[in-house]
Amino acid sequence: MGRKSISHIRKPEILRHTYKVVEEEGFKGMTIGKIAKRMGVNSGLLIHYFKSKEGLIMEMVDFLYETSMNNYLKELEALTSSKERMETLLGILFDASGTWPQRDAVFWSCYAMGFRDENIRERIRAMMLKFIEFGIEEIAGWEETGLASVENKKRASAKIFALSEGFGIVKNSLDDPELIKEVADFFKTTTLKILNCKSALNQEQP
Repeated sequence: MGRKSISHIRKPEILRHTYKVVEEEGFKGMTIGKIAKRMGVNSGLLIHYFKSKEGLIMEMVDFLYETSMNNYLKELEALTSSKERMETLLGILFDASGTWPQRDAVFWSCYAMGFRDENIRERIRAMMLKFIEFGIEEIAGWEETGLASVENKKRASAKIFALSEGFGIVKNSLDDPELIKEVADFFKTTTLKILNCKSALNQEQP
């Protein structure tokens, strides 16, 4: 049988298939040939877009972070109340029940690669800064309605980001739902203290 038409294939589709291969075999076991075979296309198509396995991995880092950010935005886009946005975002960041879209082993394995590869580390750092900028914008909105009062929004956002990343690692490492819930509640309380609004979510918001 011949290869399927590739005229419509673009980077996002290749990255989605790459994700599936990495999910099954890890980044170490992932090859351009395996991805091409899964897609039913010639390896040359992937080389055309990404040049090498290393280039594909770099774009996968962007893809994973952008997917995570898009999940946040999708859940928040219909919410106009600052209180609802805060409750929802904290619910996503510290979700102990699996209700919200979660980062999985593929996402977290990027961190391990970052310890060994300076280029990947820089890519991850750039994506982290985007999350922190997103947090700064959210905090500014919460301040406008009196939900939060923060002297340094960048520092506050970075601290909350660190808590959420730490919780993700804990959640994917422990097999104790009760303890995970306890850690989630602790991190939520800590976040509210960082924002100087420890009782704000219990108050009515116009």
